[in-house]
Amino acid sequence: MVAAKSAKKLNHGRRKGATMRDVSAFKWIRAMAAHLKQSGKLFVPNCTELMKQSHGNQRAPENPDWYFYRAASVLRHVYIHPGTGYGGLGKAFAIKKNNGSRPEKTVKATRGLLHWVCRSLEG
Repeated sequence: MVAAKSAKKLNHGRRKGATMRDVSAFKWIRAMAAHLKQSGKLFVPNCTELMKQSHGNQRAPENPDWYFYRAASVLRHVYIHPGTGYGGLGKAFAIKKNNGSRPEKTVKATRGLLHWVCRSLEG
């Protein structure tokens, strides 16, 4: 009698590597922002203390590392949605503007800032 061959074990449900979609967005952005800051290769404009991220915001961000967080989130968004332009990024980072007693309105993010972030990430 011939011995039966053992069936190969297939790794159903197992992945060989993790992708960006497998990692929590907040954890990845925080880690990438720390890496960008530590590497020192990212160009940061001098006026980042004065910039608002949208005209719907009342003040500039209070976190001194906000530019690195925005760069990391732009990098993640472009990776997940290839071919995204400044208009699409502006929609992705849109916020609700407080109009006082009038109803809120969604406003896009400042595309000039997104332009600077993309230029910083290029080189």
